[in-house]
Amino acid sequence: MEEIRPVTSEEVSEVVRITGMAYPGSNLLASENAQRFSERVKDTLENDPNVSFHGCYRNDQLIGMMRWHDLSMNVHGTQMLTGGIGMVAVDLLHKKEKVAKTMLEGFIGSYRERGVSLVSLYPFRVDFYKQMGFGVGTKIHQYRIKPSSLPFGSKDKIIYLGMENREEMLACSHRIVRQTHGMIRKTDRELKKFLEQPEQIVVGYKNEGKLGGYLAFQFQRAHEENKMINDLVVKEFEYESQEALNQLLSFLHSQADQVHRIVLTTTDEDFHLLLSDPGNGTNNLLPSVYHESHTSGVGLMYRVIDVPGFFSKLAQPMFGTEQLTLRLTIRDSFLPENEGSWLIQFSEGRPKLIVDGEAEVSVSMDISDFSSLVMGAVSFRKLYTYGLVEVDAAAAEAISKLDRLFFISDKPRSTTPF
Repeated sequence: MEEIRPVTSEEVSEVVRITGMAYPGSNLLASENAQRFSERVKDTLENDPNVSFHGCYRNDQLIGMMRWHDLSMNVHGTQMLTGGIGMVAVDLLHKKEKVAKTMLEGFIGSYRERGVSLVSLYPFRVDFYKQMGFGVGTKIHQYRIKPSSLPFGSKDKIIYLGMENREEMLACSHRIVRQTHGMIRKTDRELKKFLEQPEQIVVGYKNEGKLGGYLAFQFQRAHEENKMINDLVVKEFEYESQEALNQLLSFLHSQADQVHRIVLTTTDEDFHLLLSDPGNGTNNLLPSVYHESHTSGVGLMYRVIDVPGFFSKLAQPMFGTEQLTLRLTIRDSFLPENEGSWLIQFSEGRPKLIVDGEAEVSVSMDISDFSSLVMGAVSFRKLYTYGLVEVDAAAAEAISKLDRLFFISDKPRSTTPF
């Protein structure tokens, strides 16, 4: 019989061993790396109230472990406590024994008991977690830009930032989170660790004493034989205004004499419009004449673990202005207590669960697709076109109305790794 419980400081060596073998590419089993990782785990256990390590125990033996995160996420304008799970690792002797499934069940069950309705993760395999009900979030796009391709103007308000600027950086970040769906509130501890990285350089836009954006980056060698050829890798890029964006882009442009390419990852689907040459240096052509501009990837996944709870927690209007009474049926084979059918009345962008009434239209779908839909990662019309949602009244008018109801202008954006 398996049990899920927090790991103790006496079990850190086992956490390191299991994690090191589950993620061999991290080279955690090397003595120096193991020592550093062990110290980080102990520091987290002792000093971070928002992060915890939990293990899966069989006959009191640790056979798998995971890291849980309490995350404060902006969900359509509502600052909501959500759960995050990372570093899911199973002992090599216990693979194919459904240990990961047991750990995910324990994670979801614990957060449901706490009244949390939404969780997220970065998948090691998308299909594995989709089967567990997680829906795909926003794609990211990685550009490899020539600095001279960026717009250039004034950069007179760009300054260096360091640990002494932590408070104003945190305040700037929190203002951006309050305006950005999907963003996770950064903690002071998180920012401190971020700034402690010695190879990292941070600059910011400061106007009339107020920090309005910042850019963190590192240099990375771009040629095996020529150490003078380097790329600039952007680690974090946040801004509150057009002026802040323009000045930070001008700063990047001005590095053209020293930098080969700027490696910048963004969720912005229109970023290429900023560039005079959006090509990424491969010179690849897609049929018939489309210049390769970036690579894209799927990562952060979301899961609604309490459907009525999710609707009840939304303090701000997030849905379209359509007036509609909807019968919503959700399939959730991984978490049966979360599946069911609800009658929901939508009015002025707000949902209200009702007991009595007659539905104008009935919709059914899997929890993974529902999670992507309500987070704004996909439109209702796309789900219908792909056959991932069933509608009892398939007339064009009903589909258009549902598409407008669930339309969300901004897809979720997150820069928080966990």
